[in-house]
Amino acid sequence: MTTIRPAAAADLPVVRTACALAYLENPLVRWALPDAATRADACAAWLGPSLERYLEAGRVDVLTVDGQVVAVAAWRLPGAPGATPSTLPSSAGVLAALVGRTHAAHVLGALGGAAALAPARPGPYLNYLAVHPSHQGRGFGGRLLRHGLSAHGDDAGTPWLATTDPRNVPFYQRHGFTTTGTHRLGDDGPRLAVLHGTTTRRPGCAARDGTTA
Repeated sequence: MTTIRPAAAADLPVVRTACALAYLENPLVRWALPDAATRADACAAWLGPSLERYLEAGRVDVLTVDGQVVAVAAWRLPGAPGATPSTLPSSAGVLAALVGRTHAAHVLGALGGAAALAPARPGPYLNYLAVHPSHQGRGFGGRLLRHGLSAHGDDAGTPWLATTDPRNVPFYQRHGFTTTGTHRLGDDGPRLAVLHGTTTRRPGCAARDGTTA
């Protein structure tokens, strides 16, 4: 049985792990964390604080199979407070500790340059959509994406996202997103594609109780 539900704080370790394993060969992660031998643990450490903030002040949905969390979608909602964490570590601090201040500043500064490609009326931003590698290819990512889009009202603004993996672009296009621009991450990093959604509600989404059809 597959079910979609809001993530709880207790889900953080498995959510962090699923993201790290799903993003292991992602161009952004490979660029930010160049040591392949330590990349899985480093990615989990880097994303952990961000996922924790999303659990506190965003929207995080998980898809479970027979009660086991196998996929996650994390959205930053319009009007959500900025990142002012009162606890450590911070994502930026973890990255600096992992790869050094110079490379971390280079990565984060390059990512910040994509802000100009945001929609005129930004809506929910999909920061993470990840399926554990052992459960990929079964449509779980699409289910989570449709569920999240249906949950945001028509007045929530334009949903959007960014990806450095060109293989992801056709997937998002099938769900109503359009590439609106690209941004090169520094002189040595991958190209980031920014996609805007056409609507925040789509037919055929998950049922209200969270159980997928």
